[in-house]
Amino acid sequence: MKFKAFSLIFLFSALAALLAIGSCNRSDRQRKSKARNWCEIKESGVIRVITMYNPTSYFIYRNKEMGYEYSLAKQFADLHGLEMEIVTANKFEELTELLREGKGDVIAYDMPVLLRRKFLFRYCGPETVTHQVLVQRRDTSRLDRVPDLIGKTVYVERGSKYELRTQNLGKELGGKITMKYAINDTAASIDEFIDAVAKGEIDYTIADNLTATLYKGVYRNIDISVNVSFEQRSAWLVMKKNSELADSIDSWVKANNLEKKYLSDMRKYFRINKFGHSRISTAGSAISLKDGIISPYDDLFKKYAATIGWDWKLLAAMAYSESKFDSTLVSWAGARGIMQLMPQTAKGFSDEGWDTDSNEHNIAAACRYIASLERSFAGRVKDKDERLKFIIASYNSGIGHVLDAIALADKYGMNPEVWNDNVGKAILMKNNPEYYNDPVCRFGVFKGVETSAYVDKVLGLYDYYRSNIKKE
Repeated sequence: MKFKAFSLIFLFSALAALLAIGSCNRSDRQRKSKARNWCEIKESGVIRVITMYNPTSYFIYRNKEMGYEYSLAKQFADLHGLEMEIVTANKFEELTELLREGKGDVIAYDMPVLLRRKFLFRYCGPETVTHQVLVQRRDTSRLDRVPDLIGKTVYVERGSKYELRTQNLGKELGGKITMKYAINDTAASIDEFIDAVAKGEIDYTIADNLTATLYKGVYRNIDISVNVSFEQRSAWLVMKKNSELADSIDSWVKANNLEKKYLSDMRKYFRINKFGHSRISTAGSAISLKDGIISPYDDLFKKYAATIGWDWKLLAAMAYSESKFDSTLVSWAGARGIMQLMPQTAKGFSDEGWDTDSNEHNIAAACRYIASLERSFAGRVKDKDERLKFIIASYNSGIGHVLDAIALADKYGMNPEVWNDNVGKAILMKNNPEYYNDPVCRFGVFKGVETSAYVDKVLGLYDYYRSNIKKE
């Protein structure tokens, strides 16, 4: 009996120890995955926002953070007097991983509303309702019905909701739909796939209707009329137990009626309509070249170009490419004046009391900025003519994206001190997740075709001015 009693005591003790260990392990896991509650976030003074680099949600343009989700999250942070820290995921699946691991407080991204997610997470924030569509050209390859996709090849982003939907379509239709994830063996984004459809390089891709609608405004030859899914609701995510944060976000959304503003605000950040035109238009770019007059601001161009060792005609070519000499111009991104300086850049290169809406102060500040870019590249690009291209590119994109392109060029066997076919080629790679997620890139996604075209425009216009001005 004593032995039996001892055995039972030992058994219960061992079981209790195992339960305690299990409890400790669960406790450790909970601590590791613990999301900060709303009180802790406010006490810290910082809210950590998880999102992804892309041309609408979050990107860096002319050294300024921008994007639809970024802008909304910043408004919420500002309302509560919080600093905002951006945490970026390299791929869609990482968004919820980062939230579970406690590396961020809220996912500010379109997260499809799925029943299985509601066990761990709570949806909140601006809700959008979308459906997926087939993106194709309006020519002989056009399909009228979803079943016609059987036997066809559809290009989709790997790991995306578009890949999942295409897989399910094949099952629903009882036929094979071939999926490809790359163009010329290079993984591509939905932006690049839609570009490729419009250019006739591929026939089909799948996108949500909002993204497709925005692209249809640019590419008139694409068709997005064939729906391939039912409507899907999307919203932001927090951990399920973080109800106070979710309630605060929902109250802010309701007060600002954000859902109704979604598409109109998204257009602001959909920059594709700025890209892709490298043709140099000289019509109206000068008053009278035979008299040596380019613009009403030539005296200012001459005065301040001299301070940076530039030919004034090059500065004039840049100004025309920026604003067409419209001193009242304010861009979609907030750049102002003849030289289209971002407010933060203008402030950083202005003297106290300067008004950068003043033509002279705008040009003077721009030249100081150009001088700072010259200093940044002096040790990186030895050839002066090559260095000029890097400076012009950085003026357009912000220096960060050009530094990323230099790093990519160096890593992938291109010359990091030559622009054409080297760094100029590498900056085009920054629209591709395979490259902008590369560890050597620090500034995320960028549609480099704009900057590539800008360099060509400025230098082409400069050659035009030099060739045609006979007297000064």
